[in-house]
Amino acid sequence: MEQRTIHITGVGHVTQAPDTVVVSLRLTASNPEYAAAVTIGNQQIEMLREAIVEAGFDADDLKTTSFDVRAVYEDEEYREGNSKRYRRNLTGFECVHDLKLTFDIDNAKLNAAIDTIAVCLSEPKLSVAFTVKDTDALADKILEAAARDALRKAKILCAAADVKLGRLIRVDYPRDELTVHDAPQAVLAASTDSAFDFQPDDVTATDSVKFIWEID
Repeated sequence: MEQRTIHITGVGHVTQAPDTVVVSLRLTASNPEYAAAVTIGNQQIEMLREAIVEAGFDADDLKTTSFDVRAVYEDEEYREGNSKRYRRNLTGFECVHDLKLTFDIDNAKLNAAIDTIAVCLSEPKLSVAFTVKDTDALADKILEAAARDALRKAKILCAAADVKLGRLIRVDYPRDELTVHDAPQAVLAASTDSAFDFQPDDVTATDSVKFIWEID
């Protein structure tokens, strides 16, 4: 006799107040010469590190997330006989450095960082996001919620179909890493009088797990 089963996908959804702030920064240096663009980029980083130290952080708190030096081209129009053509001319190089500053939520500390960075001569583009530090604990809560959701659905369906829910025979959870939806970012313009009063929204995370039970 073929084994009868019920397949259920449990969905776990958790919201949690954020406890961590992430200040994202982008430095851009342009120059006709490759070496000069890189040199200017390095100088920008040093000025930014000095700025965050002035704001009360350690220089090592500023972490690089990406670094790229790319060629910049400009299209030039020219005529060849009666035809209009274009050629790409190398105009220089652009050095782009993305960094982040992560710390426990503290409006006074965040405002100090923003105020100091805003007057930094490296002129970084700045944005702020809020997240949770312990994503493993958040993931555990979501998986527990997903299991409860699946069991609830299975019981409802079995009762409605007048069958008995049997033993759990399989759980499928192929994902290795939870995706957390941080509280919305604030993109901030340079200002020497910020005094922002941040009230971040909750962080949300959702995941799903597949369960298979026997039914009688």
